Amino acid sequence: MNYSKVKKKVSILFILIGAIAIISEISSNEKNYYIQSAGLVFLMLGVFWVNTNVKSKTEVNSEQYIEEEE
Repeated sequence: MNYSKVKKKVSILFILIGAIAIISEISSNEKNYYIQSAGLVFLMLGVFWVNTNVKSKTEVNSEQYIEEEE
């Protein structure tokens, strides 16, 4: 299996786990701040991993200009 596909699936799984943990603890009467903190960590880690695969717009645009000049 491709490494980038596995990384993408794991990051989406982390985002879901973090979102579920945060939403469930916010809506409950008795707050468990450890679960909220862990949910936030999972959510931010998943978003970070998704963001590392996104290319910058400046890189994409500069490649187009180089091809047009030649």
